[in-house]
Amino acid sequence: MEKLSRSRASALAWMSGAEPMRWRRAYPGRADQVHVARNFVTALCEGTGREADVAAVVSELAANAIRHSRSGGEPGWFGMEVMLDEIAYVGVTDLGGGCVPTIRSETPNCEPRVSGYGLLTVSKLASAIGVYGSPTDGFTVWAELALCRPIQAAPQQSRLLAS
Repeated sequence: MEKLSRSRASALAWMSGAEPMRWRRAYPGRADQVHVARNFVTALCEGTGREADVAAVVSELAANAIRHSRSGGEPGWFGMEVMLDEIAYVGVTDLGGGCVPTIRSETPNCEPRVSGYGLLTVSKLASAIGVYGSPTDGFTVWAELALCRPIQAAPQQSRLLAS
């Protein structure tokens, strides 16, 4: 029993090491995959106090990748990278094409817009937001969100240790 406790403590120490925990996934470029990506990041952020905010960011970034780039065509895909520490970093990578992702101003123009304010919403939830890439090679749109509590262990990793 003592060996099991030391082993479990050792595994927990390894999982909560000094470097951030990091995940990368690729998803088919279909609208139903936005929900799959959202559920994945929500599970990773469980217990941080920012689950809903991180989920909203992922939903917006993934939906934009499908809607505004070649990621939404056949055989398109989008990638998501998540790093967790005191700050959650979420980056969504698309296949390029279309226009450069930009944050719209809150100042109304002469023409009312029905959409185009998603990245503005993301910028309000995040402590930092950015874009890099090109229309040819693809863009990564990323956001960082301060977490309310330090990460202990991701939910799926905790279950592995419990068995």
